[in-house]
Amino acid sequence: MKRFSANYIFPVNGHPIKNGIVVVNDNNIIVDVIDPKGDVLELESMEFHNGVIVPGFVNAHCHIELSHLKKKLDNSAEGIAGFVSQIRTLRASTEFEIQKSIKQALSALDDNGTVAVGDICNTTDSFLLKQTSKIYFHSFIEVFGLLPSEAELRYQNAKSLLNDALLVNKSSSLTPHATYSISDKLWNFISNELSKTESTVSIHYGESMQEYAFLKDRTGVLAENFKDLGIADGIASNTTPFEIVKKYLPKQNPTLFIHNTFVQRDEIKSIMSHFKSPFFVLCPSSNLFIEGKLPNVPLFIEEGACLAIGTDSFASSNTLSVFDQILILLERFPILTFNEVNRWATLNGAKALNIESVFGSFEKGKKPGLNLITNFDFGQMRPMAQSRVKRLI
Repeated sequence: MKRFSANYIFPVNGHPIKNGIVVVNDNNIIVDVIDPKGDVLELESMEFHNGVIVPGFVNAHCHIELSHLKKKLDNSAEGIAGFVSQIRTLRASTEFEIQKSIKQALSALDDNGTVAVGDICNTTDSFLLKQTSKIYFHSFIEVFGLLPSEAELRYQNAKSLLNDALLVNKSSSLTPHATYSISDKLWNFISNELSKTESTVSIHYGESMQEYAFLKDRTGVLAENFKDLGIADGIASNTTPFEIVKKYLPKQNPTLFIHNTFVQRDEIKSIMSHFKSPFFVLCPSSNLFIEGKLPNVPLFIEEGACLAIGTDSFASSNTLSVFDQILILLERFPILTFNEVNRWATLNGAKALNIESVFGSFEKGKKPGLNLITNFDFGQMRPMAQSRVKRLI
């Protein structure tokens, strides 16, 4: 039995506990959370830390297999179109470099207190290394393709990759890439597959204004980019991102809407009224890199949306630390409290990946991991730029 205490414990499912104590057994499963009513207790086998203790972080959106692209992309390119073009050009690399970078990414996630990840996969590159990690992964096998003639082949290739993923990680499912990257014919394959299950869905959504322009009337840089590549898309014109997800995604499946950089109030309302369990995942460092802009976070709060946090990949961010994303959000939106943003980074992310029975909060029977945050501003009850996170268990 081990006991961990700090100036404050943030259990997430309740108010912060001054001088609180988290008790875990030898398997790091929580057996008790003690509120000493502000007193400092001295108990056997207890560690007291200066700072605050929070559950392990849940990274709801990442691309581990793109880790070899760290610091290789130019953020001065034209938004999502420029980013996609660079990915297409730079993605190929040696097997050694890819595997080495994935190992480094897994270490970075672990060092920064991440206990679970929703990971986007287009290849088998990360499968075996993730299997050896103590981090929990849900692998989203991503499907995309604009040419109707290739729709069935794209779908079958994704199904094959999903079968490979399931051999090493039972927590895997098929998922669409984005509203602007899938032909109607391919969408029909995806929609039919998803309707057979209750699996969680993840889709890049509202990441760029180019997405809206392309779907409406084929204008903008994204449309020009596809045209230059000779890609004749098979998507019906004069539509919107929401109309596409409403048409093709089963409303009963938990759905992660990723990025949301340009999502407006009416879209939030529409998504929340149509889908049974929508989650809006914020990836601040990636948003700033690709579009130089963050989502209107207060808008989501006003509408009562369920928010979670992701990091995206090393291709669009220099950090895979969820804590770094928390710091960005708190700096850019002073109205936010650490207590609520910490919830997005823990329990909400766990709910999004359907793993809240194990992760996300300090409750008896759970095994969420413990993170210590030092250099905490107790006057404002929020971390500072010089704050650091350290995994305790």
